Amino acid sequence: MSFLLSMLLTDTGSASATTGQVPGWLKTILDALTNFINPILIVVAVAGTVYAIVIGVRFAKADDKNAREEAKQKLIYVIVGIVVTIVLIALFYFLKYALENNLINFTSWYQKAD
Repeated sequence: MSFLLSMLLTDTGSASATTGQVPGWLKTILDALTNFINPILIVVAVAGTVYAIVIGVRFAKADDKNAREEAKQKLIYVIVGIVVTIVLIALFYFLKYALENNLINFTSWYQKAD
């Protein structure tokens, strides 16, 4: 298993596992994901905002108590969903930053303790 991990960590010449830098394959994945994060955030924000407005209108137009409570619960779910999505994206950016600036030692994840 450690042989496979060492191959994955040293398969590119641009980053070396011994210097604590992010391996080339992981940097490629992180860069590709970064290119998709912003459009995903925009789509989630727009969809969440539109859905929240629709639910807000339903909440305002609700005649009986049951319809009002149902709209209120849906509005809470939309807000929680948007907040969770933003937190996950922020976590991704933090982990990417930490890996690229050697705040997290990538090679220590697979090396055995002496």
